[in-house]
Amino acid sequence: MTSEITVEELLKLQSGTALEAAVKYTLAQSHGARAEAVRKALDFACNELEVNKHLKQDLSEDQLTIEVCQFMNGLGFQPRHDEQVGGHCDIVVRGKDMFIWLAEAKWHDAYAWLDKGFKQLSDRYSTGVDGQDQGEVVIYCKNSDAASMLDRWRKELLDRNEGVTTSDDANGARLVFWSEHLHSASGLP
Repeated sequence: MTSEITVEELLKLQSGTALEAAVKYTLAQSHGARAEAVRKALDFACNELEVNKHLKQDLSEDQLTIEVCQFMNGLGFQPRHDEQVGGHCDIVVRGKDMFIWLAEAKWHDAYAWLDKGFKQLSDRYSTGVDGQDQGEVVIYCKNSDAASMLDRWRKELLDRNEGVTTSDDANGARLVFWSEHLHSASGLP
């Protein structure tokens, strides 16, 4: 006997899981919905790294990023590591309607290093056009106080980059903040 369920029922059954993010990405009809699903899948991938951080401390940025890509690939996002998009971008997720989401991953050892990743995303990799205007700096952190490091990074980001504003995560994630600025090439946020 086969049991048929609706997409709505499937999403309800998988609420709060990585599979929910994958289904939402597959069904997304807007760039915003695609970006939100990618961010959620990235959260799950990073959580897997955190759960096993005792085994990951000696991995390179590339090794950690490949693990993130493998996790997301298993969900159907088809991320690419080190793909050419204005340079060697650490994570590239392409989707329908010319959607491109980018991430630059950095082991935290200096704020200038994190700023370099931000500038790579914002000035070199991103086109800044609709559907290609979002991305993340993923910070791998060995610090014992990641919240303090992130607070300092947020201040450093604002000090080092004119015209950037930041905001807290709308869902209340405490180790995430968002930034916005006008893209130098497109002139769009």
